[in-house]
Amino acid sequence: MPMILVKKNPRGKVIRELSSEEETAVKTVCGLKRPATMAQHNLANDLLREMREYDAWLQCDCIPGDSPAMNFAALKNNTGTLYLSSFNHEHAPECPMYRQLSGNEGETSFGASRHPVSTRINYRNFLPPDDSNSVIRLQARSAYHNGERSSVRKKRPRLGRLLLSLIEDAGLNKLDSLANPRIRTNYRECLDAIRQVTLQQEYIRGRALSEIIHFRPGMSERSQERLMETLENSERHWPARRKHMFFQIFMAQHICRDAVEIHWANGNIQVIRPVRGISINGEAQGGIRPPYWVILAFCRSADGRIICSEGYAHALYQLTCPVPVDSKLERNTLTALLNVASWLKRKPGTPELSLERPLFDTEVYVNGEKKYVLPDFIVTARAPDGKTARVVIETMGYEDSDYCARKSRQHTGMKQIGVLHTDPPKWLDNEHPPFKKHMYGVFMHLRY
Repeated sequence: MPMILVKKNPRGKVIRELSSEEETAVKTVCGLKRPATMAQHNLANDLLREMREYDAWLQCDCIPGDSPAMNFAALKNNTGTLYLSSFNHEHAPECPMYRQLSGNEGETSFGASRHPVSTRINYRNFLPPDDSNSVIRLQARSAYHNGERSSVRKKRPRLGRLLLSLIEDAGLNKLDSLANPRIRTNYRECLDAIRQVTLQQEYIRGRALSEIIHFRPGMSERSQERLMETLENSERHWPARRKHMFFQIFMAQHICRDAVEIHWANGNIQVIRPVRGISINGEAQGGIRPPYWVILAFCRSADGRIICSEGYAHALYQLTCPVPVDSKLERNTLTALLNVASWLKRKPGTPELSLERPLFDTEVYVNGEKKYVLPDFIVTARAPDGKTARVVIETMGYEDSDYCARKSRQHTGMKQIGVLHTDPPKWLDNEHPPFKKHMYGVFMHLRY
């Protein structure tokens, strides 16, 4: 079977087959990178331009089955050069298009991060340096942002890692039973769970996190000043050379890059505008998938005022079931898994399901090589006899090629955690079985 061009959306629809001349040209120019005739160069160039014009993927026949090797036509920003990039997995070793996915210093040969990108915060060492007396100096470029490919995940900001560490310690990223999930009566129960963590953890010996992490975004300016004066008291210990700050954590429905709106029960609307804006996880534009977890940082400005310096927001499943999610599609995946668990509950002898939404990178080894992966969901199935099995769920619903590249390059490592399934199943195809029915069959016939 020859190589074919397929549509990215609707996914998998065949556009056309490559001619034998085109296939030879692309394998010579883009695969083997051998000296080629001008005619072959022109054929390969025309093919890549066609792929970009029609938003098409190049599908190779070197790997049989439901997950063929795929390439998309990419453009180097610095040179304007067209090139083919693999994004779901490598071609077969004997294929002229075979290339180890090791083109980035930040990636392993299996295509995932060599370094953890999302890591837990250290409560004893998360406050930023005190920059009140700093001077301008030249700064070296970060290795994480020096020409890195867009397929590598971006580092999560410190403020986001603080929020997610607290959520994880409060157990709000887990559902002990998918068939009977704990639904909290109101969002205050969720905040109280985090509050308990702040009472038990310290940011310096003898001082609890609850001194600097609060849950009252409506705190008056006068109360903010009193709180800061208490923290700045020279007679009390404070982490050396660290900025005096405090934080507010809450949930919100209305948010954008510049501000967050808090709608109070009495009808009043409070608007908070952080000086440095709000970083919203996974969103170029703000407010498209409420509700959100929100954390705001407050400090003293150069003129002595208390200001909101920055914020971070992360979407959640729903206010009474606040599992963090990265997208509306992940919400749909979680809803489907809840439905599957409900179906299974009605049949005797079926497994009980629990769910974890990992918030930080997991270290795995593939062929002796260490790498870091971050699955969307991990479902643990417990059979009636007590045996357990883990199933990794990855939401793959987007059409963006760079996104697919970043996600799919972690799949090899994720298979070290558990059996991997994607939503949708056979995500490279335009036609695929409904995810709910697929997962029902998976859990009905799961091997332990």
